Amino acid sequence: MVNLLKTFFSKYFDFSGRTSRKDFWLTILWLFLIGIVIGVITAILPIIAFVTWIWSLIILIPSLAMGARRLRDAGFSPWWLLLLLTGIGGIILIILWIFPKK
Repeated sequence: MVNLLKTFFSKYFDFSGRTSRKDFWLTILWLFLIGIVIGVITAILPIIAFVTWIWSLIILIPSLAMGARRLRDAGFSPWWLLLLLTGIGGIILIILWIFPKK
């Protein structure tokens, strides 16, 4: 876990290269679990609800970078990330991220 998150944050602005399917999904799982913990804490203590927004801003850029690297590893252009600007784009990207390495 620590290595995955360390790699995630050390490649903060690195949109080049590749990310394996396993590393991508394990990192997403850990980010999801951390998000749940933060959500529970802010539900108990609503005075610190801003923590959720700060966490989201902290992981925004590295998540996009990791998504671009995963798309490249699956044989797709990182420009497919622009689908996130549409309503249904997230579903299409999840399908593209599932593809094996090319």
